Amino acid sequence: MRLLAWFAIAAQALFIAGWIVAGVLEPGYSPVHMYVSELGRRAAAHPWIFDLSTTVWGLGFIALGVALRPALEGHPWRRVAPSLFVLAGLFAIALAPLRLDCATSANQLCHMRDAAGALSWRHYGHEWSSLALQVALLLTPLALARTLWPARLARLLLAGGLAVALLWSLAFLLSDSRGTDGGLWQRIWLLPVHGWVLLCAAALILAARPASVQRRHQDHRHKNQLH
Repeated sequence: MRLLAWFAIAAQALFIAGWIVAGVLEPGYSPVHMYVSELGRRAAAHPWIFDLSTTVWGLGFIALGVALRPALEGHPWRRVAPSLFVLAGLFAIALAPLRLDCATSANQLCHMRDAAGALSWRHYGHEWSSLALQVALLLTPLALARTLWPARLARLLLAGGLAVALLWSLAFLLSDSRGTDGGLWQRIWLLPVHGWVLLCAAALILAARPASVQRRHQDHRHKNQLH
C-alpha cells in the first residue's frame, strides 16, 4: 500500500515535469494561453513526452485507488472513492491515444472546425475523456465524505470537495476556448488535483507505518500524558 501511494505522488511530479519540458521544447508554446493537452496534438514537436507523462499520471490515480481500497474496509460505500480514482486514471491514460488534431487555443481555424464538429473522433474523444476525468476526480472527496460520515473528517472532506467544485466551475467559466488565458486557468485547476492526490497518498503512507514505529509513537504520547 505504501509503495502504491509513493508511486501516486511520483506520478504527479512526473506529469508536471512532462508538460514543463514539452512546453520548453515546443516552438511558440505559451503555458498561459495554451492547454497542456495541446503538447500532444498531431503537429506537436514532441508528443511522446505528453503521452508518457499522461500515461504515468493515469497509472498514479489507479495506484491510489487500489491502495485506498483496503484502508476503507468496513465502511459503507467503501468501493466508490477507489473506483472513481481508478476511473479517473483510465480516462487520463486514454488522453494519449486520443490525440488532438490541432490547437484550438492558438489556431482560429482549428477552433472553428472544432465548434463545427469537423474534426476527428479522436479529437472529440480526447475532450470528452478530459471532462470525464475531471468529473471523476471532483466526486472523490464527496464519495470519501459519504464513506466516512458522520466523522469530523467527513465534514471537512465535504467542505473541501464543494470548494474545489466551485473553483473548477470558476476555471471552466473563465477559460476561453479560443486561448486568451485557457492554459493558465487549466493549471490553476490542476493545483488542487495534485494537492488532493498528495493528501490522500500521504494519509495512506502514515497509516501504513510499521507497527513498531506506531507503538513507539503511542508509547511516547502515553509518557507525555503521564507527565
